[in-house]
Amino acid sequence: MDAETAHKHARRLMDEAAALSGDETVALIEKHVAPNYGLLSRDPVVKAEGPWLYCKSGKKIFDGVAAYSAANLGHGHPLVREALKAFLGSHAPTVLGRFLPDPWLALFGRKITEMTGFERFLPANGGVEGPEAAIKLARRWAHQVKGVKGTPTILYADQCFHGRTLTVTQMFVEEEKAARDGFGPWPAGFKRIPYNDLAAIEAAVDEHTAAIMVEPIQGEGGINIPDEGYLRALIELGRQHNFLVIFDEVQTGWARTGELFCWMHEGPEARPDIMCIGKSVSGGYAPVAGILASEKLMKLFGPGSHGSTFGGCPISSCIAYAALHAIEEEKLVEQAQEKGEWLAERLAAIAERAPRIKEVRGKGMMFGIELTHDGPDGHHFTELLLEKGAIIKDTHHWVLRFTPPIVASKQDLEFALSCLEEVFCGQTADA
Repeated sequence: MDAETAHKHARRLMDEAAALSGDETVALIEKHVAPNYGLLSRDPVVKAEGPWLYCKSGKKIFDGVAAYSAANLGHGHPLVREALKAFLGSHAPTVLGRFLPDPWLALFGRKITEMTGFERFLPANGGVEGPEAAIKLARRWAHQVKGVKGTPTILYADQCFHGRTLTVTQMFVEEEKAARDGFGPWPAGFKRIPYNDLAAIEAAVDEHTAAIMVEPIQGEGGINIPDEGYLRALIELGRQHNFLVIFDEVQTGWARTGELFCWMHEGPEARPDIMCIGKSVSGGYAPVAGILASEKLMKLFGPGSHGSTFGGCPISSCIAYAALHAIEEEKLVEQAQEKGEWLAERLAAIAERAPRIKEVRGKGMMFGIELTHDGPDGHHFTELLLEKGAIIKDTHHWVLRFTPPIVASKQDLEFALSCLEEVFCGQTADA
């Protein structure tokens, strides 16, 4: 297709999307797309910038979830956008087989290992591919290095969330019927343990234990924060009992908790053997994820052992390389620390005057607002907040997850706080 024809076709496609009404958009989704998600709103989002979403109706909404921390840099970060435009203008290949070298993967690989301190990076697409690759690597290590005979065991924490592939679907609690029922039988070699319980780990470990996989803060589970020293103690237990430690930082990574990664709050002794990353590594522009580990561990993945057509492809690598630069240029860690402390104080003040708020807990800019059980659940309040103009999403029924874009200004955040105060206290917060 020649450029002029392509331009005309592209314009027609853009016009087609713009012409859809809200009702038509929802009707097409409900007719043609699998119903594995429920719609919170029937007003399509047609534009996004920074922490703000703009709907078809003209309504402006504050994104207080940041696409589950995929948009730590906000929506449409200009550095990433300009890099993507330049990439497309360069006519570089967007996808290649990994048997061909690519300068963007080279730059991305160097940057992410320098920023994180790990020696090797394995690129993937969606966040769940990180835990999946980590489980494979841990099992291969158990067979080839530890010498496990039979099925290696992966320990995982109660109330965890590592995605929704078949391997990790079994990790949902029994009460999560929609997530679990009808998907068995489960792959063998997994054992549930309580979160934040070191004694339970020691009791569960045996000669078949390959690894433990935990979130440094449980996001989907309700913003559950372990005791100080828990992450460091996991590393110590791994060394004592000869198993690997996997930290899933897909949600907690890239400055969300006030450090580049959550484990860093406990110092270098808390560095995991394998770290899963995703979401905001691409600045919200593309599905980019993967795992980081040492040279020694990663060499267990030889050619043919693991792969992905789009994982590490040129366009994804370019986007992620730009996003990593944006994280540094924006001083995202410092922003999360400073604004996180301020938000914690403001949220605590609202909670003191709100009978339905049981507790506010958080680290950096990752907050859970737990509700009392003597009234409507969290979804009810999510709907009320959306009416006011802010998305603060419920999880596990009784917790509201508040993880706004880290780049949101205090003025932006004041709006979200005013929505919370109006819904829970019946009045607007002072600006």
